Amino acid sequence: MLEDSAPVPHRRAVSPFDAPRTRAGFWLVAAVYTLVMMGSTVPIPLYVLWAPKMGFGPFTTTLVFAVYALGTVVALVLCSPMSDRAGRRPLLTAGLLVTALSTMLFLVAGDVGTLLVARFLSGLGTGVYTATATATLNELSGPLFWVFLATLAPALVAVAITPETVAERHTPRLVVRRPTVPDQRAARSEFLRAATAVFAAFAVCGLFSSLVPAFLREELHVHNYAAVSAEVALLFFTAVATQLTAPQAWLDSRWPTPAFLVAGVAVFETGLWAGSLPVFVVGTVLAGIGIGLAFRRGIGVTQRLADPRRRADLLASYFLAAYTGTIIPTLALGLLDQATNEKAASLLLAVAVVVITVAAVRTAPRQHPTHATR
Repeated sequence: MLEDSAPVPHRRAVSPFDAPRTRAGFWLVAAVYTLVMMGSTVPIPLYVLWAPKMGFGPFTTTLVFAVYALGTVVALVLCSPMSDRAGRRPLLTAGLLVTALSTMLFLVAGDVGTLLVARFLSGLGTGVYTATATATLNELSGPLFWVFLATLAPALVAVAITPETVAERHTPRLVVRRPTVPDQRAARSEFLRAATAVFAAFAVCGLFSSLVPAFLREELHVHNYAAVSAEVALLFFTAVATQLTAPQAWLDSRWPTPAFLVAGVAVFETGLWAGSLPVFVVGTVLAGIGIGLAFRRGIGVTQRLADPRRRADLLASYFLAAYTGTIIPTLALGLLDQATNEKAASLLLAVAVVVITVAAVRTAPRQHPTHATR
């Protein structure tokens, strides 16, 4: 069975009486979503510590990250339609529990096998939250690991008191879903171009989440772990800040996103090959702006094209494209690193990102079709 044929429930209209609780729920879910996404980045700077302890090299590092992305994809394929039918809160609660289990495994990880399982579960929890929390927020808008683990307890309370946005709920069924795309040709083309752009953007995220810590240490001679973490975090911080502050004119135009992303990739590759940390940092900021623009613009396109009754479904397809962009290029990067060297592998990835980004924007539609998905 490939698709769940159960009737899709309508959303409960939020009454004026619910308004204060709805506003509180919006910010609670936003806070929990931020917490889960932040937790998914906690292991990134620790790979350089785990590698000598557990005896693995660059390819295993990319494999660990790819396993995280695989967990995200599995959640998007199997779990995303559930929240449209069974309700948002059960899925948000399940995502937190899986994230907590992942964090406990990180605490006791002493070998690559445990690390892979922990990272897969981390991706699974992230995938559940990625589509479900995004849909929830849209509807409501109308040492280290111990700290993170402790914050998940109040997060469960926050989800428990958040208003449910699915009125008619059905028993959830685990089914393998085909990616949902809009029915109308123009809408489908626009969605696929947005998905292609975010694929390229997340390929850059995959590079920073897997091999950039090693680049900084071995090619740019940055041996301070806090500085390595700060450089990786700079990309994601810039992307988030861009999503919050980007001018509407940049989002309406199809050129700022590829311009920043391509410029960022070109500049940080130049910094890597020239051995210049300042140039690499400038490229990181430019790439972060491009990633933020690609992600926010793509979310806007997806929300506009989605059938309101299947919003999480289309969002899952969008995020599926995004996280596929971290699996395939990141694994390819690890294999290329084994065959050549880190700089050559990153250059090939950079060229691929530029080609995909330019291809996605050259034929971008100028119209804004209405939603209709299948």
